[in-house]
Amino acid sequence: MVTHELTFYLAAIVLVVLTMESCVKLLNRDNFGITVAVYITVFAWYFVDPFINPEQYDYLPSFLLGQSYGQVLLFLIGFRVFVPVAIRWIVRRRSTGVFDTQRFAPEQILIAAGAIWLLLFVIGIARLGGDVIGAVFPLDSRAGVTMWGRGAVETSTSGFLIASAAYLFNAVTAFLGVLIFFQRSTSWRLLATAMFGISLPYFFLEGARSHFLAAVLPFIITYLFFGRHLLVLRLAVLAVAFVCLDQGFKFVTAFRGTGFRELLASENPYELVDEDMRQTGLNMIQELCFANAYLDLGAGFPAYGGRYLNELLNF
Repeated sequence: MVTHELTFYLAAIVLVVLTMESCVKLLNRDNFGITVAVYITVFAWYFVDPFINPEQYDYLPSFLLGQSYGQVLLFLIGFRVFVPVAIRWIVRRRSTGVFDTQRFAPEQILIAAGAIWLLLFVIGIARLGGDVIGAVFPLDSRAGVTMWGRGAVETSTSGFLIASAAYLFNAVTAFLGVLIFFQRSTSWRLLATAMFGISLPYFFLEGARSHFLAAVLPFIITYLFFGRHLLVLRLAVLAVAFVCLDQGFKFVTAFRGTGFRELLASENPYELVDEDMRQTGLNMIQELCFANAYLDLGAGFPAYGGRYLNELLNF
């Protein structure tokens, strides 16, 4: 059990201290306070699942758990030490060329992001033979085809391009959600909202919760920090969003393998979901243990980004 490991407590203490520091900086309107999002992610990925599914950690050797939480501890310390150094280095450099974003109005940035989004959206629809409804609402989820669906293992150039386009579409959608709050006119804000809203059903119904979170969390976080409503109302919206995500992901977990048609046809959808179903996919510490055990056996060696370079060179 993780509670028997010293490194677990050390990592937890460091995480609490760093989170409190970021919250204080956030209240003082210090930009570094945004790092609280990183700490919340670390907490969700590495400190929640051992208490939700403790039985899955009973068979893991103690030394593996200790080693893995030691690595989490090193990441937290390294992140806190090196990120401010990197920020100071970037800020000191004179912004020139394409990196001088201060010259661009929010509307211009939205036009560029919208053009990329539209191009990828059209390509995705074309991959489905022009089925617009099927592209936006992939009701068959993993049992059917989606805009950026591909084989689990792809060795061809086309597989690399499809995967790259899928990640880019995810990133652009998230960026559109952020841009909503920085548009200076209602028409541009509605345009950004429309593109963002059209994309969300695809990410929810395709079955990958991480993709949906990557698209919607920047929107939620930006609303929390830059929304014009009272802080109490923003926190209430955040709580409602958390409940909706929790309940929605239960349906995704239950039906992504077979599709959502049965769910939509049901008069009482909750009857089709196990009441005792718990959220899965937060077991990053377990996967880190597996990775450490794999490397300790000598079965593989870290590539340190070498394979990404190979893919780029092959392309």
